[in-house]
Amino acid sequence: MEVERQHDRVDATLDASLGADAVRHVVGRVDRALPFTTATCAGSPATVWFGDVLAHVRAGSDPLRPWRDALGGQMSQRHGVPVRPHVPAAFVLQWWCEVAATPLAYAAALGPWVLAPSPAGLGFELAVGLNPHRVVVVPDRTSLTAEADPARRLELCRTAYLGLVSEVVTAYAPDVKMSSRQRWGVVSDMWDTAVRLAHGAAGEGVGPEPTRVSCCFIYALPGMRECAACPRSGRGALRH
Repeated sequence: MEVERQHDRVDATLDASLGADAVRHVVGRVDRALPFTTATCAGSPATVWFGDVLAHVRAGSDPLRPWRDALGGQMSQRHGVPVRPHVPAAFVLQWWCEVAATPLAYAAALGPWVLAPSPAGLGFELAVGLNPHRVVVVPDRTSLTAEADPARRLELCRTAYLGLVSEVVTAYAPDVKMSSRQRWGVVSDMWDTAVRLAHGAAGEGVGPEPTRVSCCFIYALPGMRECAACPRSGRGALRH
C-alpha cells in the first residue's frame, strides 16, 4: 500500500517535475503493464542501443544482418528445413519497430505521458529465441512531457516513434527484396499493434484485431499458417 501511495504522489507531481525520476516512474508503470516483456531503466553489456545501430547504418553497414542470420539459422534448425531469408528479415524488422513502439504507446495509454527517448537512450536485449525480451529506457537521455489530450498525445508519441525507426527502416535488409508497402507497412502495423495492446492493458475496449498492411511470412514455415490479421487471409477486421 505504501508503494502505491508513493506512486500516487508521483502521479500528482509529474506535471511539475518531468525529469529522470518521473521517467523511472513511467517506465515502471509500463513494465507492470507488459505481459511478456520487461521495461527497465538499467542497461547491461548485452544491451543493443538504437544509437549504435543508427551510427552503423549511417556509416553504410548493415548492423541488423547478424540478428537476421542468427534467427534464420535458428528457424532452419527448429523446423528442419532451410528457411528463406525474407522470413527472418520480416521478423527482425517487426521486432526492431516493436521495441520503439512499445514503451511510447504504453506510456501514452497508461497516463498523460509523451515518452521520447533519444536513440542513445533506447535499447533492447534478446531472449534465447532471439526476440527482444527487455526494453531499456535511459532516464537521462529521455524526454518526458505531459499532454492531456489523448489524440494529441498519441500523435506526439507516434512522431517520436517514427524518428527512432525510420532511418534504419529505410536502409534495412539490402540483401532481401522488400517492397515499400511491406517495409512501411511494418512500421505502421507495429505502432497500431502497440497502441491497441496498450489501450487493452489500460482497461479499454479495443475490438477485433485489424487487418495488417504487412506480412510476417510465418506461413512459409512448416506447419504454420497465416495469422487472423494477415493481409493474405482477409480474415482480420478491416481498418477504418
